[in-house]
Amino acid sequence: MSQQQQLEHWITAARGGDRLALTKLLAVHHALMRTRATRQLVGELQGRFDPDDVLQEAYLDVIRQISTFRGDGVGPFVSWLGRIVDHKIIDIRRGAHAHKRDIKREQPVAVAESQSYLDLLDVVQQESDTPSRVIRGQEAIGAIAACVSELSDAHREVIELRFLQGLPLAKVAARMNRSEAAVAALCQRALRELRIHMDRRGEFTRGG
Repeated sequence: MSQQQQLEHWITAARGGDRLALTKLLAVHHALMRTRATRQLVGELQGRFDPDDVLQEAYLDVIRQISTFRGDGVGPFVSWLGRIVDHKIIDIRRGAHAHKRDIKREQPVAVAESQSYLDLLDVVQQESDTPSRVIRGQEAIGAIAACVSELSDAHREVIELRFLQGLPLAKVAARMNRSEAAVAALCQRALRELRIHMDRRGEFTRGG
């Protein structure tokens, strides 16, 4: 099967509800979408939002909307995916304008940089039952960002705060209005769920 045929197969499967196929598609196209997002994160948005963080939010919309995709082939899928990314950045820009923020005086918001995703990947792989390691690079970042997007709301929030933004346990507990013990337990459950998602992505692993 050629690469083109493989991608078309994943598109058909993803549209039919196959989350694994969708995650593979997002990982393969992550570098392209990251470049697209980076080009638009300029002006008042530059330095306040990391492209990978924006893409993770866009992937949530992709997961929700994939059943509505009616295109045929890789080109239409990439265009559809790109429009979702564009709309996410438009929403961010509108929010900035709506609140009339003074960017020069405002403290930068905490964002999840690419290295944060790779560090999270290390945490996931350390205790994974899969002996191979996920390939480093944009596909790896795309894969784990897509997997984080698939988590339940509470699990996604604690992963973002504790591991992607790097907040200490006490601050995460305060943000989530939970005890530190409860947050620590939630972190472990969230990591287990994330490992399950990543262990299924054999397409992105190679022998360590």
